[in-house]
Amino acid sequence: MKYILVTNNRKVYNFYKETDEVIYLKEGRFMDVLDLVRDKIHKGHTLLTDPIMSNIADSKNPYKSIAISSSAHIMDEKSMKFIEGAHSVAEKLEENGGGEKLSEEKLKEYRYVDLNLIREWVKGV
Repeated sequence: MKYILVTNNRKVYNFYKETDEVIYLKEGRFMDVLDLVRDKIHKGHTLLTDPIMSNIADSKNPYKSIAISSSAHIMDEKSMKFIEGAHSVAEKLEENGGGEKLSEEKLKEYRYVDLNLIREWVKGV
């Protein structure tokens, strides 16, 4: 299955940039990743991974990697509802935990967690 990874995590970008199509939002926040994925869904891409689940488990993780279909067809209503719901949840998470300054060590851990989550998904494809 062909897919595109959308991420703000440099570990994911560096791990997959040679083998897969990756859209890397270098300075992007979690919400920026969701916004870009929503735009892609509007253009006919389909959501392939859960856009929010890992962030509910660890709501302070600022990194997110989401897989979408590589080809666009017609807008998938199910994908759109899912990404809109994720966007609402992310806004609440940001309101409740936003603004906290994280240490470089903690950011490193969060990048690793996000990389492992997307690697597990890719292994199953």
